[in-house]
Amino acid sequence: MSVYRPKNSRLWHFDFQIRGQRFYGSTGQTSRRAAEAVERQRRLEAGTGQFGAVATMTLDEASGRWWAEVGIHRGDRADVERRLTALLKLIGNGQTLAGINQATVSAAIQKRKGIGCKRGAAKDAKVYYPSAATVNRDVIETLRPILRRARTHWTSKESAHGLPEIDWRSLRMSEPRGLSRTYSAQEQGAWLDHAEKLDVDLALEVMLAYGLRLGELMFELDQIGGDPERPVLTLQKGRKRDVRLEVPLTQEHGRALMARAARARKAKLDTVWYLQQGKNRNGSERLVPMTYAMMEYRLSKAADLAGIAGGRRIHGARHHAATAILRDTQNIKAVQTLLGHASITSSQRYAHVLTDDLRNAIEGRTKPVRGSGTTPGLPAPEAPEVSP
Repeated sequence: MSVYRPKNSRLWHFDFQIRGQRFYGSTGQTSRRAAEAVERQRRLEAGTGQFGAVATMTLDEASGRWWAEVGIHRGDRADVERRLTALLKLIGNGQTLAGINQATVSAAIQKRKGIGCKRGAAKDAKVYYPSAATVNRDVIETLRPILRRARTHWTSKESAHGLPEIDWRSLRMSEPRGLSRTYSAQEQGAWLDHAEKLDVDLALEVMLAYGLRLGELMFELDQIGGDPERPVLTLQKGRKRDVRLEVPLTQEHGRALMARAARARKAKLDTVWYLQQGKNRNGSERLVPMTYAMMEYRLSKAADLAGIAGGRRIHGARHHAATAILRDTQNIKAVQTLLGHASITSSQRYAHVLTDDLRNAIEGRTKPVRGSGTTPGLPAPEAPEVSP
């Protein structure tokens, strides 16, 4: 029988060929006799065409099927489609699912790490390489759902999938733990001053106040509503955008956004973020809508001019808002609601605010006076009489 136990493994594996096609994988058994029984069953399934029905499917076919069944229904489908296209280039359209093993995924990860991009047209422009989080997302978090669905949905319970086992945890690159960032009053003021010159000061105010991601900031006109005295911004959260969250706006921000929305509708735009560039021939004001890239560039440029350094400065506005809300309310559930976290575990990163406030409160307490034998606020005890 063609069963063997790989080095440093408790489980026996099988490896055989039928009509020129190779079948291999783990038996899931720790004893040779049990493994041989599984191997005999796999040979029978292979001979009758029941084994590995999805194993011969190409990655191109599998990704297309997964996209039709799952990907197209996700809220971030545009990003998903881009990552699927990149994954096919990394591994190859014609690669069969049975051929995607630990070494295949590792090679794709190494290849993705070496693909950089330039931010500028100059020949000597700096090349930026992807972070560990980007590599994990583009390779592991894109490929793994496809293979998982192939195992669970595209084969019957009576037949085996015939796909190699992959240790995803060992392949995942280590990602630095996310840090919560806050901006001082001086930093906020300088950033807003320069943002005003670039016509994005209101956008920055909204991000610092409500913790919106940059993608959420590019909301549509009908997402602004509510009573003028109690304005709200409605966001769709979750991968499928199936979680509705109403963010209460201040009256000042509500009036400003509603006014911009009215001007946008008059100019037949679908966003409140635009630039005024003179007038049209009929005398109406000419408004040019800002794209995601334009907004990102202007906010980053304003941060540069304000002397705010470090990475993820725009996303830092989200952390700043969460920290400020937690410090004001002492309620971590409020942070969870504001940021739309599905689990409060994601909000725990801001708990350091409560810890710092508690530490300050303890350090600010009146300390006892030691060595005097007295308690602050109470008269000193009379000295006992001593007999001569």
